[in-house]
Parts: sequence; C-alpha cells; structure tokens
Amino acid sequence: AFWSDVAICLLPTTLVLIVSYCVQAHRYNIVENFGCFPATWLELYAILGLFVPPILCAAGSFICGGFAIYNFLAQRRRFQAVLQQHSSSLNSSRFLRLIGVAAVDMVLSLPFGIYEIIHNSYNLQPTYSWADLHHSFDLVQETDQSILNAQPGSWASINLSRWTTTLAAFIYFAFFGMHEDALSFHASTWNKITAAFSYIWMRAFGTS
Repeated sequence: AFWSDVAICLLPTTLVLIVSYCVQAHRYNIVENFGCFPATWLELYAILGLFVPPILCAAGSFICGGFAIYNFLAQRRRFQAVLQQHSSSLNSSRFLRLIGVAAVDMVLSLPFGIYEIIHNSYNLQPTYSWADLHHSFDLVQETDQSILNAQPGSWASINLSRWTTTLAAFIYFAFFGMHEDALSFHASTWNKITAAFSYIWMRAFGTS
C-alpha cells in the first residue's frame, strides 16, 4: 500500500514535468499584477499532454461521484446498518462529508477543465521541432497588464489558475478541517506547541 501511494503521487507528477518541459518555449513568463507563469507553447501535444488528462480524471471523478451520491440516496436506509456491520472508522458524518466533496468536485472540476481546454484550443499554435521550440530557452518574457486587458479570456484563464487551487483548499478545509475530530487535533497540537514554548521560556529566563 505504501509503494502504491508513492507511485500515485510521483508518477503522474513526473510525467507532467516531462511533458511540460517538452512544450516549454522558454524559462517562464512574468505577468504584471500576477507573477510568474509557465511558458507553455500551446501546440497540439501540449493540449493532449497537459489539458486532456485532467479532463479525463475529472470525468472519471464525475462518474464515480454521481454513482456514490445515487447509491447513497437510493439505499440511505441501509447505510447506517452497513457501517455498523463493518468495523471501520468511516461513520455517517464522515461519509456525508465525502459525498459533499464529491458533489463539489462534480460541479467545479469538470466545467473548469472544459473551459480551460476550449479556451486554449482557440489559441492553438503550430508545432515546431525540439531545436526551434527551445531555441531561446533562457528567455524570461514579461507581459504588461495592458496586453491582458485586451484579451479578457486570457486574463480570466490566468486568474482561474490562481484561484481554483485556493478555492479547493478552502473547500477541503471546510469539509474536513472544522469537524470535531479535526478541531480536537488542532487543540492538541496547539497545546503541545505552547507547552514547548513555555518550557523553552522557563529554561531561558527561569520564569513562567
């Protein structure tokens, strides 16, 4: 189980890094009022390698989430009995939160992924050879805000890439970080930290 988890974490990210480098025109872009942004050359292979896999994952998640919600609603009377029969840490509260995450994922992931791939398909660039694409690889390109203001779609896409991760973090914390178990863990961790600082303070200054 450990190595399967390691493989799930490392293999997809490694493949994304390899594909990203293959379609990276130069080092990176600096966008005014945004910061650094990847210099991906939006050719066909970039679309297939970087934007299609998230769509497939989102579609699979959409289907699995839909089945989970449907089965829960169809057999909700038997749900608690099934949980009691199987000695598992999963209870009704945790399962409902997982169902909520699945519903939010269905609403957000697939539509955002479809928007990204459609928007980037409109800006599809021709495919060049490796030497031509990486000819000026050390270039750091700067983009003014005025250029993006003339392209509302590009500015919206850049902001989506910035805020979707933040939104996902808040959603995940809302579902799993504010529950009784999580709050007790937060309190325990805080008590350990304050106890450690109190000990260091007493050792250093001799007062509490």
